[in-house]
Amino acid sequence: MNLFEIPAHRPFLDDLAHGVLAMVGGAAGGGDPAALARTTILLPTRRAARALREAFLKASGAQALLLPRLRALAGLSTEDAEELSLPVLLDQPPAVDPARRLAVLTDMVMRLPPTFGGPGSPDQAWRLAQELATLMDEMALEGCSPDKLPDLVAGDLAQHWEITHRFLTAAIQQWNGWLEEQGLMDIGPRRVAALRAQAEAWKARPPADPVIAAGIGMGGTIPAAVDLLRIIARLPNGAVVLHGAGEEMDAALWEHLRDAHSHPLNGVARLLRGLDATAGDLRPWPGLAPDAPAPNAARAALLARALRPEQGIACWQDLDSERWRPALDGLDLLTAPDEAGEATAIALLLREALETPGARAALVTPDRDLARRVSVELARHGVLADDSAGQPLGHTPAGAFLRLIARMVDEGFAPVPLLACLKHPLCAAGWSRMDWMNAVRALERRVLRGPRPGPGLDGLRAAMEAALAEPERDESERGRERRLEDRDRLRRLLDRLEAALGRFRELDARVRPPADLLADHLSAAEALASDDDRPGGMRLYAGEEGEPLAVHLASLEPAMRALPPLEARAWPPLFDALLEGPLAPGVRNMRGRKGASHPRVQILGLLEARLQSFDRVVLGALEESVWPIATDPGAWMSRPMRIAFGLPAPEARIGRVCADFVLSALAAPRATLSRARKRAGSPTVAARWITRIETFLKGQALGPMEASPASGWAGLLDVPDQARPCTRPSPAPPAHLRPRRLSITDVWLLKADPYAWYARRVLGLRPLDDLDAQADAAEYGNIVHAMVAEWLRLCDGDPWCERAVAHFGDALETSLAAHAPRPGLMAYWRPRLSRIAEFVLATERARSHVARRHTEVVGELLLEGGVTLYGRADRVDLLADGSLAILDFKTGEPPTGAKMTDGREPQLPLEAAMAARGAFAGIPAAAVSELAHWKVSGGWEAGEVHLFKPRGTTLEEVTENTLIGVEALVRDFLLSDRPFIARPHPDRSPKGGEFDHLSRIREWGGATGGDA
Repeated sequence: MNLFEIPAHRPFLDDLAHGVLAMVGGAAGGGDPAALARTTILLPTRRAARALREAFLKASGAQALLLPRLRALAGLSTEDAEELSLPVLLDQPPAVDPARRLAVLTDMVMRLPPTFGGPGSPDQAWRLAQELATLMDEMALEGCSPDKLPDLVAGDLAQHWEITHRFLTAAIQQWNGWLEEQGLMDIGPRRVAALRAQAEAWKARPPADPVIAAGIGMGGTIPAAVDLLRIIARLPNGAVVLHGAGEEMDAALWEHLRDAHSHPLNGVARLLRGLDATAGDLRPWPGLAPDAPAPNAARAALLARALRPEQGIACWQDLDSERWRPALDGLDLLTAPDEAGEATAIALLLREALETPGARAALVTPDRDLARRVSVELARHGVLADDSAGQPLGHTPAGAFLRLIARMVDEGFAPVPLLACLKHPLCAAGWSRMDWMNAVRALERRVLRGPRPGPGLDGLRAAMEAALAEPERDESERGRERRLEDRDRLRRLLDRLEAALGRFRELDARVRPPADLLADHLSAAEALASDDDRPGGMRLYAGEEGEPLAVHLASLEPAMRALPPLEARAWPPLFDALLEGPLAPGVRNMRGRKGASHPRVQILGLLEARLQSFDRVVLGALEESVWPIATDPGAWMSRPMRIAFGLPAPEARIGRVCADFVLSALAAPRATLSRARKRAGSPTVAARWITRIETFLKGQALGPMEASPASGWAGLLDVPDQARPCTRPSPAPPAHLRPRRLSITDVWLLKADPYAWYARRVLGLRPLDDLDAQADAAEYGNIVHAMVAEWLRLCDGDPWCERAVAHFGDALETSLAAHAPRPGLMAYWRPRLSRIAEFVLATERARSHVARRHTEVVGELLLEGGVTLYGRADRVDLLADGSLAILDFKTGEPPTGAKMTDGREPQLPLEAAMAARGAFAGIPAAAVSELAHWKVSGGWEAGEVHLFKPRGTTLEEVTENTLIGVEALVRDFLLSDRPFIARPHPDRSPKGGEFDHLSRIREWGGATGGDA
């Protein structure tokens, strides 16, 4: 039997290439030049086949070669089986399309009642069908008969297992019947048929040319592949090449390894049993590479010793520290505080490796999030490295655009998903990209900032018309022109959006065929992707991901016809699941731009890293439940059921990833084991292999592994070598350039935070409202003010008018419609507003001493230096005795009398001072006898009146003192060159803080500048 081994610490592919060249006559010729081309080599992955090409080129001394036939034989994908290209496969029925298979299985799963564990939505059914398909593939690959399913629930198990397996048995029978009707063959059985057909063909007619199976079996092999390897090992020119064990082990220990599912050699031990061989039958592989990196046999022995099964760890008591000390050369441990720090440190290690000319470095990890983070961090150093796992189609620009369209419609054109879709680089809807973006920005600024508009395109139109119908305060002629231009532009934008979406503009509870939803979705996407130069299809499928995406979407159309009709609103999550997979045959995740990634840096998954060699390797995310991955028996069987049925135990996956750990740690002279103390904010547990290695080293009196310095580098990366503080912001424009108008609502802001006032009134800055902001107290207060003002207008200021109650109802609806809140808020606010209306009506009728009511009155008062103090009063009432009463409506808590007296809440006292001087239009100058806040919350207490009664002084003194303070403030900041600094007095707290980031208040928080 031709069984060979390459030591675990050796570069497997380099040694394999030298050995193969030696078998067929050497690299320099001297034999048949076509002999190498007639050789067939079976490898575990396509990436290994590509790497072996490079190894042959290196071994040949860069001479031209006719390469062997390199084939991937993982036995885990349709393409792997089809690569054998057997004529006998032509007699087999074609394989079912993966997407169509899932659609048929999803239909079956959806028939399972929810009370018995059935799915709650089509996308959940699709994912459950994926697990069912995976189980059926496992059954086929492992040779398990469905006839044994009823026997699995014969014991005292929970009732849901009996229901599940009854459904599982029926589903498999129905599925096999469907395949027979369609003249198709399932994917798993066809893979097995291909492997068995190849084995029979080579058994019947042994090939005259060499056939070599290399690197297969470290993670376990399916029975059909084992039969094929048995035939290859017995061919006259055949060979099966495996990895070595790392250290010598006796036959008894090898027997234990067959049942030690979590051991890295468990797969090799089971393969040897399937080949009717033992470890003693493994012969050294001839022709090892002479120029390979210095082998680290000591590290291989250390890992083999530390990871021994429990039956073989008695040797841990043999103390021999000098033997194991060399094993630590080039091996260190990186422990980062979190996943972000781990990614930064790993990127620095990979970047450091590139300082050595020709050196190759790699990150090996099963954690795709860590892989993406490291890729981003490497770009910071000018190194582009693509994740070998690729980018899912749903995450590519075109795939994301398709998903955003569905999400936008599903969420009723809410601001965030709407803008995410409309601002996507592919979106133009037939316009030029510049015109489209100008319109979208106007939509965002005018309509979408603040509370959410009503649902659907109709809600957007209503919000747009309401926002652009009324002029803004102090609107200039140019501002009016811009507002009208924006209104016309937004009308055309919404009309174009509606036309482009077509039948896809609404996803409701109506039942529709999924194929029709897919067609409408893609039609809308192409219409939105078009611009003034190219049709939508040319832009949507133009990128590198365009062809794979188009092929995959085309394969979904027949699959969707196999699904039953579903509610249209269930389409977006189902479409997300469709993009996740399975992908159409020949379609794979995107691997990044060709030729763009760095040739000497790789980011690999566990499968892709097998058989590879590097100069520096980092093993990332070595934490329990990440590497090794958590064992999950799946949705259809428990762990004991899988074992009784004949399927591999879930723990066998740990053995596979442990083999990947060992081979990756031996893949380079310099290896770093990396983990994070916290991941996603939760503490982590180091991978069991790190714990075993450290425990063994501690027992050998060698202490822990050397700590990698990269974590310290990461901490210093963003720390400046010297602090260079900037001066405190203190703008001081000349007096003649400062504003000559001051609002009464800005008085306290100017006093408490001059810099914020400068940013708002001098620079003209205004913070944008949040997208999809919660309708807060300010919005509610605006509605209350509008309602009361509209009621007084309808009643002509007379609360005893004949239709006073009806007018309040009309005013309520008018104010709600003007501010266009969401229907849910209208339902919540309407009863509160009704209670407020009752309170206001009753209170107004009780105020019989009021002669005339003036609402929303604008006033201006000229101060010294030509500065105008202006403001708007909610209410100014002329009383029967000739004095005035000034009212202010508050939906929140009114200010205290102390704050009104000392100037912290100067609005009402200043309005009183202005009214006493005749500053309000249409209201003669008169003494103010009443200042009051009406608290109108609409809660349990609909409202209450807070009358201002100053203590130890008079109302007139309070108003005059407040005005004197304003005049002093004007002289200090508007008529002089005094700088505007942020919060000069520590005891004055302004409202808001929208400009704190500009004033860098956190940097200067401990500094004070005296009184303002």
